[in-house]
Amino acid sequence: MPVGGNGPVAYDRIDGLVFTPADWSQALSGDVYRPQLPGLLPAVVLIHGGGWSRRSRDDMAPLAAELAGRGYVVFNISYRFAPKHAFPAQVRDVQQAVRWLRQQAGRYGVDVQRIAGMGYSSGAHLAAMVGLLSPGDALYSPDARLQALVLGGAPMDLRDYHGGSLVPEFLGTSDGADPVYEQASPVTYITPDDPPTFLYHGALDVLVRADYARKAFEALQAAEVTSELYIHRLREHVTMFVWGAGAEQAGMQFLDRHLR
Repeated sequence: MPVGGNGPVAYDRIDGLVFTPADWSQALSGDVYRPQLPGLLPAVVLIHGGGWSRRSRDDMAPLAAELAGRGYVVFNISYRFAPKHAFPAQVRDVQQAVRWLRQQAGRYGVDVQRIAGMGYSSGAHLAAMVGLLSPGDALYSPDARLQALVLGGAPMDLRDYHGGSLVPEFLGTSDGADPVYEQASPVTYITPDDPPTFLYHGALDVLVRADYARKAFEALQAAEVTSELYIHRLREHVTMFVWGAGAEQAGMQFLDRHLR
């Protein structure tokens, strides 16, 4: 239910905020959606899909507006693209976005202890990578910790994806035996200290099969991580994103329960 009365909360949108330092190999920016509410608010870092190689944060603008209308500060971000920039560049980009949002918390009214990651497809993969990393993992960054995850159509295990072009270009190799396939698979990082996680998926998805969401959910449950799984029996990969309102609403309700 939207915060602030009988309708969505009004918000301000500040576009094109550069969140990378001067020595980053590519300047990256994002758009902040700031609800017109007092006090410190929970926040969501929003990450678009596109096979790690295309599309833009404009795809997520309607969802960003809906989240802001619900009372969340939203940071809708861009990241570097493969194949020019291979893994883990995109993970580092998302971590830097979280870090920047924490640094700017006073300006935008963000509660630094209530930041979620949310994305679809490759964007969900990146949110999962950042959110599931723990101390001791090679890519872990303590100032980029997330307190909840909402993951739509997420390729949680890349070890079966050494065919085709998207994953090999993202990882820089088509050798499925290369350790990078495991290193870039969020499911391998699931541990009991992970944040509450909501997964949603289309049952008819043949690009990223729903079994990956089911197996990730089973691993989260085995680790006793608070988690939920939403499978839409009539959606595939693209239609789940375009017409996934029920799943997205369930995901936002999940955020309400764990960040409010």
